[in-house]
Amino acid sequence: MKYLDLVELINEKPAYTKAGVKVGDFGAVMSEKAINGKWQVIFSEFYTGKDIADIMVAENDLRVHNFVPKNKYPKK
Repeated sequence: MKYLDLVELINEKPAYTKAGVKVGDFGAVMSEKAINGKWQVIFSEFYTGKDIADIMVAENDLRVHNFVPKNKYPKK
């Protein structure tokens, strides 16, 4: 994982839910390296780009993508 990677949240945890992030949300890695196995990620709304949360996420709770797969596009 590296800076600006497109990532998907794949595991649910209370801290993520409290921040407004749910499984299937996409974000961008904003840190240069992991800190204690966690990456700083900004999650944004899909169609507006409005930020949902800027949180630390465990590496094993993220999946890296090259692009958002068509089947992951939320309904408008």
